[in-house]
Amino acid sequence: MQVFGMVEEVFFATGNEGKIKEMRPLFRDRKIELRQVDVDVPEIDAMDVEKVAERKVRDSFEKALSKDLVDEDDLLIVEDTGFYVEGLNGFPGPEAAFFSRTVGVDKLPTLMNSVDDRSAYFKTAIAVKNQNQVKVFTGKLEGKVPENSRGESHDHLPYNSYFIPDGRDSSLAENSMHSDENFHRTEAVIKFLENYIGASTR
Repeated sequence: MQVFGMVEEVFFATGNEGKIKEMRPLFRDRKIELRQVDVDVPEIDAMDVEKVAERKVRDSFEKALSKDLVDEDDLLIVEDTGFYVEGLNGFPGPEAAFFSRTVGVDKLPTLMNSVDDRSAYFKTAIAVKNQNQVKVFTGKLEGKVPENSRGESHDHLPYNSYFIPDGRDSSLAENSMHSDENFHRTEAVIKFLENYIGASTR
């Protein structure tokens, strides 16, 4: 386990300001500032979000370093989330955003017309790079895909109408007060903060 004494800032490689806004309070609760680094790197074609995140953090760190956006000893993280449908052999997985953008999440029920297993899960991977070391932390939210769209999703959370968490009767979109709406991402971030940095709420 890597534990840093006093970490005052962590750099987050993302162009998505919504993710920064969502995650920043978790860092500030631990007296750590989360700073955005907007670098664009291609993603590898893989069904495992951990592998995608691991490669992405290496490439992002090198690009940020070359642009003098970070120093060699800075901590830089990336986040990648996939949506896995068991009855579709894990599809769309890490390609969830691409599928939503190009095909449309509203086509998901059609794809599952003849599928019996409707179980699905969100999986988030937070990868961190410091010098030559890369670590990955994951979070998971399990549930199922309803037969039809349930509720109205926001553009940045298109799958919420098509996912009912285990133990719930309503979709994430139907109940905006769901405490588990971003449970998978929060779980991964907290694992990183507590197990890598050694930062609990202070």
